[in-house]
Amino acid sequence: MYCKNCGRQLKDGMRFCDRCGQSVRKSKESSQAARHREIEELKAERLNRKRRLAEKEAKQALSRERKKKRSKPFVFVVIIILIALASVLIGYNMFPSDKTVNVPANTDTPANSAMQTAAPISASPSPSSSVKDGYSEITVASVTCPYPSSFRSNPASGSEKLNLTDTLGGAAMVVIQEAKGGEPKDLMKEYISQIGASGNPEMHAGSEWYSVTADVNGTVYHRKCIVRNGLSVYYDFTYDASSSSSSKYTDYITYIDSKFN
Repeated sequence: MYCKNCGRQLKDGMRFCDRCGQSVRKSKESSQAARHREIEELKAERLNRKRRLAEKEAKQALSRERKKKRSKPFVFVVIIILIALASVLIGYNMFPSDKTVNVPANTDTPANSAMQTAAPISASPSPSSSVKDGYSEITVASVTCPYPSSFRSNPASGSEKLNLTDTLGGAAMVVIQEAKGGEPKDLMKEYISQIGASGNPEMHAGSEWYSVTADVNGTVYHRKCIVRNGLSVYYDFTYDASSSSSSKYTDYITYIDSKFN
């Protein structure tokens, strides 16, 4: 045992410290009180740890519950979207459209870019019965345009009223309506500039129409356009000049031009 006042080691039976005179009894009492305080502090610390742990577990449980509640609507929305997509795909496969396909990459010209960005016109086309064997027709703003029935139809976009491709030979055909008027000759020159035609393209123009055929770097571009009442309705036909179907495409253009009015 040691004196609580000066720290001197005390012998058994001593009542006072022989160095500082401190009562050994008071030292014992102080020691017991300190021990009691230490025990109480330890108890309080354990209680505090238990309380903090309980609070932490309660917060974690609440957070997990909130996450579950937030995730339920999201999962439900995802399921609805997946069901809707599956329904669309099933319906598309069961009931394929009679008009389908994208324009091939080699027809991605300035003219086609202008078609895609043009504002849509409110008038809507009305497809009718076959004109003759191998052809169908579409009417846009009172202008009738035949087209090969064997071509595959694609979803039209922008001012397009019809978007077709020949899956065998690679030709592409679009029918466009634009709110654009002017002199046919001026519009014809503008189109020639758009496709970058040089040399001597085949050009024809009347009071309400024009047509152009040009070979630009091995791709044949043909357009016939009718201009009436501030509207331009035209069809573009493009194909690879080296295609084995080029003679057939020439026949298509000749026939379509004769009926495009």
